[in-house]
Amino acid sequence: MGDKNPLHGLTPALALALAFTIVLDTLAQLLWKHAVEGLPDNAPLQTTLLAVFSQPWFAVVIGLFLVQLWNWLGVLKHADLSFAQPITSISYLTVSVASWWLFGEAIGPVKTTGILLILAGVWLTSQGPRSTQADSEPPR
Repeated sequence: MGDKNPLHGLTPALALALAFTIVLDTLAQLLWKHAVEGLPDNAPLQTTLLAVFSQPWFAVVIGLFLVQLWNWLGVLKHADLSFAQPITSISYLTVSVASWWLFGEAIGPVKTTGILLILAGVWLTSQGPRSTQADSEPPR
């Protein structure tokens, strides 16, 4: 049976790994946007692909995604997917705020409401019981 306390098993290491997931996703999304801005508009596919492979920021983005994959494998080893994945939705907030700050993107009332609803959903999903054991033993 699952633990009724939603935070049972949320060790400092797991909390740090989840936070790292959000940071990695935010950085990757922002750098991806930055890299795409350097691509030619309305160019043929071959020209665009050549530009992608010659743009170092795309290599950084791929590297960040690989680090994120490695980190996520560790998170999933120690946490329920139904608990961990919704927490990563916090990156909707971090990416939106950083995009506003760095790229001048608009955050209006509708987008703000959507972000608040997502955060409410993250909180609600974190309240359910978890089956992953704190000591990483398989559930019985």
